[in-house]
Amino acid sequence: MLVVCSVLGDRAAEFFELRYEFVINALLATSAVGLVCGVVGTFLVLRGLSLLGDAAGHATLPGVCAAFLITGAKTLPVLLTGALVSSGVSALAVTAFSRGRRVRPDAAIGIALTVSFAIGVCLLSIVQRSPAATQSGISDFLFGNAAGITRRQVVFLGATSAAILTATLVFHRALVLSVFDPNHARALGIPVRIVEGSLVVGMSLCVVVGIQCVGVVLVAAMLIIPASTGRLIANTVVGVMLSAAVVGVLSAWGGVFVSFLGEGLSTGPTMVLCAAFFFVVALLFGPQGGLLRRRATEGAIT
Repeated sequence: MLVVCSVLGDRAAEFFELRYEFVINALLATSAVGLVCGVVGTFLVLRGLSLLGDAAGHATLPGVCAAFLITGAKTLPVLLTGALVSSGVSALAVTAFSRGRRVRPDAAIGIALTVSFAIGVCLLSIVQRSPAATQSGISDFLFGNAAGITRRQVVFLGATSAAILTATLVFHRALVLSVFDPNHARALGIPVRIVEGSLVVGMSLCVVVGIQCVGVVLVAAMLIIPASTGRLIANTVVGVMLSAAVVGVLSAWGGVFVSFLGEGLSTGPTMVLCAAFFFVVALLFGPQGGLLRRRATEGAIT
């Protein structure tokens, strides 16, 4: 036990000294992902579209595989462009189908999720049989590979995240009105459908940014869990956004730290587990609906 503790202590010291470039790159990239997913995910959770992020995440796989098969290139911009196209098409299709009365929103999301992921798995099998399969690195998009992110990719992900955050801040009022009171927003002349479509595009961009770090399978968790945690901490939209952003960044740092301590652990799953830890803490002690806090308040009243 003492030997294990000593080894873990040495690894922790190496981590906090930031002596390795891949650790710095992973921290910067995952921080950008946690921040932007927390902010955009707030609107999805408040709008009741949490699972739409899951569908968009699974829909990135066919786009990544198709982009590689068409171009033969494994560069990040090419693969992420394919992911953005397929994710955006899937998300917009879900919103279009759910506006009608014949298909329920949850059914539309389930159909889009399973069909798009099935197409992606089929294309992935074709990629793996291709001559360049050993060089494609497509499989990293399934569960993420934060440790393999380069400085150039960090700049690309950071610039994309900054653009998403800027657009969210600029159109914050329109987003809030469209989410909570679409009729009032229409009366003010706000194009609600365009705003909703922009939210879907922003969500798709978040998914595209996140799959490099977290992976196709788990990227939706970074959109849902920090925002859900923020709802248990704050009671205003801005408060939820800030809380979700902080939880997202802390989950990113914790995930990178845990994956560094445990060699062989993927950063994506450890990020999600850290986010789940913060959610459980907020669920128990959060000022907005914490279970133990509520019981203590009720006990004091009685």
